[in-house]
Amino acid sequence: MSLPVTSLSRMTHQVDPPDTTRSTTTQERDTAIPYEASYSPYPVASSNGSSVGRHFASLLLGLLLPPVALVLFDWGLARYWFDVQRLNAVSDSALWPYGVVALGAALLLVVAAAGRLSWIGPALAGLLYGVAPTLAIVLARDEVLRAGAELRDNLYAQAVVNAPFYGFLLYPTIAALLLGTAIASARRRSR
Repeated sequence: MSLPVTSLSRMTHQVDPPDTTRSTTTQERDTAIPYEASYSPYPVASSNGSSVGRHFASLLLGLLLPPVALVLFDWGLARYWFDVQRLNAVSDSALWPYGVVALGAALLLVVAAAGRLSWIGPALAGLLYGVAPTLAIVLARDEVLRAGAELRDNLYAQAVVNAPFYGFLLYPTIAALLLGTAIASARRRSR
């Protein structure tokens, strides 16, 4: 069964070229040239309105989560040292201090991931909860250890009283993690 030639000629139609005299009210990008460096088939969204929100969210995460992580680190490590000093055997029920420390590490990871939003949150957190305590331990080590010993003797059951004893390792690590994230985020955004 074949169609007559006249039927086929009516089915095909010619597309008219675009009218170059027509003016457009919006600026349109030619997305038909995919080899250009600026090619994107999607419209470019303006980030002016959301940049304040990104900075605020990153700042909020950077201010609130590290103190909670430090309390979790202190509590988990204090419980671990308590078991070590008593020479307790490790059993499945005694593994929960590791989970508490892992939760603190996860909170610091969230603060580092906030660098995707803005470099401000990780930078401020790195300075407040990493650099400042490190400088305090380095510059006033005897006073910090004395204050830590007094707090530990009086408030041993409370959190953040053992930080002066292991802070020489923890605080520089926090500073390196968060300041490194902030620097990488700031460099990525400047490109």
